[in-house]
Amino acid sequence: MKISLLAVACLLVASCAATQKEPPPKPFTATKWQLIMDIPPAGEQPFVRFGDGIMRGFGGCDRFTARYVQDSVGARAIAIGRIDIDRRLCDAALRAGEARMLEVLQSVSSYSVTADVLTMTGSGGTLKFRAADETLPVAGAAAAPSSSPAIASPASASLVGTRWRGVVGSGVDEAATPWLEFVDGRVAGYTGCNMLSGTWRMEGNEVRLGPLVTTKRACAGAGGEVERHVLSTMSERSKVIREGGRLVATTPEGARIEFSEVR
Repeated sequence: MKISLLAVACLLVASCAATQKEPPPKPFTATKWQLIMDIPPAGEQPFVRFGDGIMRGFGGCDRFTARYVQDSVGARAIAIGRIDIDRRLCDAALRAGEARMLEVLQSVSSYSVTADVLTMTGSGGTLKFRAADETLPVAGAAAAPSSSPAIASPASASLVGTRWRGVVGSGVDEAATPWLEFVDGRVAGYTGCNMLSGTWRMEGNEVRLGPLVTTKRACAGAGGEVERHVLSTMSERSKVIREGGRLVATTPEGARIEFSEVR
């Protein structure tokens, strides 16, 4: 009887060990995926992030953006459109590594997520990424109660690492919805028609935009109208203020556009 009970106990232990599950997969969209490399370079690591039909990332030298589409039946198929690159002067080795990464990304046709690892495969090869932990500041965490509007300090008003989605009319679909993403000294985004990039800096509690450049795809309909509004209100002449979860830009003539923070 003792031998029999011992055998049952061993079977139960083995069964419990066999049924231990791996951690649930990280969400494909909104997660920052950092490229897994044999010898990581110094400084910021290459990464990609997907969301709202837009891929954004850093290749080790340049920022890049592209539109993408996924299947709607769970087959993990994906197609990435033309990758637009914000060219910078870089070390030759970094440039070569980035070129290879972007070459594979451009050819990707499928992906899978296992726990915190994203695998993307296509005709050009395979890339593996690991979910990166990101700690973002909580807006207003250090704010003191006040009956009057608070003026944000330069530190709390910093936009580094934030993403913003344009507040547009109800008749505008996802393909024509603009967005912005701020990194250290650089801004990238989508006008509703074309990709944009440029520079920015803080002056007190005000965001000062540098010259913005865009791709040159022609768009008709809602996308073209949204783009005209974005480019006319987001310029070096504009006053851009962060108001909590809103980013508001106004021109000297009174034109206005708002973006809401994406968390």
